[in-house]
Amino acid sequence: MSQGLSKSIRDQRRDRILQVAREVFFEQGYGAATMSTIAARLGGSKGTLYAYFKNKEDLFEEIIRDQCSVIESALDMANQGHDLREALTTFGRELVTAMASDQAVRTLQLIIEESVRNPELAQRFDQAGPQQGAAAIAAYLAQAHEGGEIYTPDPLEAAYALASLLKGELHFRRILGLEPEPGPERIDREVDNAVTLFLAAYAPK
Repeated sequence: MSQGLSKSIRDQRRDRILQVAREVFFEQGYGAATMSTIAARLGGSKGTLYAYFKNKEDLFEEIIRDQCSVIESALDMANQGHDLREALTTFGRELVTAMASDQAVRTLQLIIEESVRNPELAQRFDQAGPQQGAAAIAAYLAQAHEGGEIYTPDPLEAAYALASLLKGELHFRRILGLEPEPGPERIDREVDNAVTLFLAAYAPK
């Protein structure tokens, strides 16, 4: 078996583990879910599961990282834009679509539910998700600042501001379960408003 094929099989098994683990976490909650339950749902031994993840905490953190990887792919798409507004709009559309998805919302609800009993879980989420995402966005904004397209002397602060604008009221209402998963038209409207406000606030001086 070639090394490339072997890696492909490992990646498929990893993706399958994450898929099943999400199902178990969503059904039973983070606190009640166990590695034994996840292994049984996978149909294999716990040894196979532990070969990929040493404990439930690391498994859940990987679910968070996998979910947050959308930021990197969204930024890659944004870099293909012809101007800053187009780039931020492309990035925003990908980000809001991911954040407002049923899977992302349910994951965040799990973290909120468990964080009172397990503050470390919230810390893991913050480090693996929002902090890394903000750093990636900040790096992109720093380049735009250097090019004179935008005025962001503190790109990290600007990154958090952009993320807050993109989340807006929609994300809050999704977390509360007050709205269904939004369609493309709603997302486009939210992103356009957010990008317009952001560019007005950080226009070149």
